[in-house]
Amino acid sequence: MTPRITPTSLFITALLAATSLSLMSTSSPVWAADLLDVYREAIAQDPVYASARAAATAGKEALPQARAGLLPNVNLSGNYARNTRETSGTSTLDYNSKGYTLSLSQPLFRVQNWIVADQANWQVKQTDAVFADAAQNLVLRSAQAYFDVLLAQDNVALSAAQKTAFAEQLAQAKRNFEVGTATIVDSYEAQARSDLAGAREIADQNDLEIKMRALQQLIGKMPPSLSPLKDGVALSLPQPADMEAWVKTAEVESPVIAQLRAGYEIASLDVGRNRAGHYPTVDLVGSYSDNRSPSINVFGQTGPELATKSTQIGLQFAVPLYQGGGTQSRVRQSLSVRERAEQDLENSKRTVAQSVRQSFLGVKNGVAQVKAYEAALVSNKSSLDSTILGREVGVRTNVDILNAQQQLFQARRDLQQARYNTILSQLRLKSGVGRLQEEDIAEVNRLLVK
Repeated sequence: MTPRITPTSLFITALLAATSLSLMSTSSPVWAADLLDVYREAIAQDPVYASARAAATAGKEALPQARAGLLPNVNLSGNYARNTRETSGTSTLDYNSKGYTLSLSQPLFRVQNWIVADQANWQVKQTDAVFADAAQNLVLRSAQAYFDVLLAQDNVALSAAQKTAFAEQLAQAKRNFEVGTATIVDSYEAQARSDLAGAREIADQNDLEIKMRALQQLIGKMPPSLSPLKDGVALSLPQPADMEAWVKTAEVESPVIAQLRAGYEIASLDVGRNRAGHYPTVDLVGSYSDNRSPSINVFGQTGPELATKSTQIGLQFAVPLYQGGGTQSRVRQSLSVRERAEQDLENSKRTVAQSVRQSFLGVKNGVAQVKAYEAALVSNKSSLDSTILGREVGVRTNVDILNAQQQLFQARRDLQQARYNTILSQLRLKSGVGRLQEEDIAEVNRLLVK
């Protein structure tokens, strides 16, 4: 006896097919990339990260350049000339002259140079913080792009399954109308739902293409098939469970705050550097020169070559007395810049704290939301079964079944999106406190189907 195929069985089959679409794709011979693969590919190919890395390398050169102002300057200059001399009553002289000078200058007291060296130390720290933030941002962008594609794939699969289920309901409604057990309204309603499902499928396919292209922009090529998230994964709550503990950690370790803190220190030092424009400077200077040219007698004739050598060593002292008011203006300007840097630092602390709290709540509430959606999915399946049974006994209509199907598909969409959002909130929370690393990507990667 052939088993009777009911709309319920077809619908549940379609839903299961949608749920496992990504799993089936991994069985194909095409290599499936996981999140760790995408992240490592992004490290090698992402131009934004490459730009940040080059900027970090360039920024580190500020320190040796600043230290150069504390070290000696040695210069060597030389000259070689062909000379022609004409004097009335004497013959024209043609002779060569040459020489060289070696000079040295060693700063002894230059307050500005010392401050510039201190500023360079903070500039390097700022550069390191900027690059650390870029590295963490790459982790987030990789995860965001990866899960955007997975969600888009889920939506396409669910749309296709929903379209199939509504098409079956449409066929059932037409058969019932033909035998007189249903009205034409049921057929119209089923047709409308089927048409909407088709439109939703087209929109979801378009969204999937956009998300795939965004991932392509990140890794430089069209991505292969992606490993999907395991169904029913257990998502953990933040540890420690104290939100303010995360905020306090962020104030110390956040690379965003570190950037602004370094900017404030640089601005503070700049005040002293501009005030040092009033201070005297002392340098140790020395030179050695050797110049050679022929001797010229009283009759205007050249004689043997003469060598003139001189050596100088001493201290050079300078006191700026009046610079047209420029020094005072620069001091006032730097004080205002320092005030702005202080306010920017305070704003960054508040912004990061708000972001950390938001991510913490996103994880905490996301875990609870996933459990609620899992329960809702089970409830909606039961509701659909009972609605179909109710129609068979005459207490439910075909429209009720369509509504129940719609709710079941929406519950599945919401569940998948809640899972992805919770995982991303976990990564953002760690990024907010400056602790997001490749190990965190590897931990999330273990939640994927291998």
